[in-house]
Amino acid sequence: MQLEIIDGSGDDEINDYVSACPNSLIYSCPRFIELISDHLDASPGWILAKDETRILGALPFAQSKAGEFGTVFNSLPYYGSNGGVLQCKLNNKIKASLVKGYFDYAQSLNACSATLTTNPLQMDHEIYENTIDGFIKDERIGQITHLPENPDDELIKIFEDPRPRNIRRAQKEGIKVSSGNERGSVEFLYNVHVENMQAIGGLHKSWDFFEKLLSDMPSNMWSVYIGSKNGEPVSALLLFYFNGTVEYFTPVLKSGYRNTQALALIIFEAMKDMVKIKGCKNWNWGGTWLSQKGVYDFKKRWGTIDYLYYYYTKLYNEDIRSSSREALLENYPGFFVLPFSELEEIGNE
Repeated sequence: MQLEIIDGSGDDEINDYVSACPNSLIYSCPRFIELISDHLDASPGWILAKDETRILGALPFAQSKAGEFGTVFNSLPYYGSNGGVLQCKLNNKIKASLVKGYFDYAQSLNACSATLTTNPLQMDHEIYENTIDGFIKDERIGQITHLPENPDDELIKIFEDPRPRNIRRAQKEGIKVSSGNERGSVEFLYNVHVENMQAIGGLHKSWDFFEKLLSDMPSNMWSVYIGSKNGEPVSALLLFYFNGTVEYFTPVLKSGYRNTQALALIIFEAMKDMVKIKGCKNWNWGGTWLSQKGVYDFKKRWGTIDYLYYYYTKLYNEDIRSSSREALLENYPGFFVLPFSELEEIGNE
């Protein structure tokens, strides 16, 4: 077995390997990595473990452009992405070699920090912790709804109140749900997303991401679901799907239509479609910070199971700690540099 560094988002051989790995998510799909790398102006790559004839393990990563403190490595960058080692056949020794190889490679290129984000479905964090030395650990709660095989009869039964009532309210309001990949749907979602994030003082995704979604991402890997009232769109949801798992990516709801519960009906109808049309088994709600109790409770009532996952960061330039969160967000957009709690300005508060 030897390790091999591959530049780029991944070829057909890597794509076939990733697609065959149990529990691989959209974030490790070469087409998604290409989308995110183009959007972030980052350099993607893979570390492969190979023998003479085949791949034995694969670890995707992306390298940022050099910022104030140097370059940053993530496996993987962008909102809520998971990375880490993928294997069709589990071999802990090879997995540990790939993890070590990732951090060694980042250090060899004078990275200021490198982060590896685990996959919640793999539940393999002990291997990482036994392999990485001197790491900073950050924790998230992954919440996943395991979709029943017969969603028409069984799905609503796994939800907790008030979700069934929300769905019935939307139906009584006359909300109609449709889906597709049309530019108009994406533009509606983006515009409402900006409004929603500005209303709470949050950071919104840029239009460039959605433009590249339209031009670069295969249409059979994503959909925008629209909820309309009296023919007018009032809510939308962007979903990605890959290898049996749906990613709940960008939900939006127009101001003034909260009481229609349109988003609840969108989620319900999309879940049924994902089983019947795409054959999906998991609905991944993404990560939740331990402090986000309201967000956690919202997801929990959709019949979710908790899967903890972790960010493991190694610092190679301690000067980063003297920076501010605003400076890091500006210098390394879309990349995880270190937990903000590790910054001197936060730690001394």
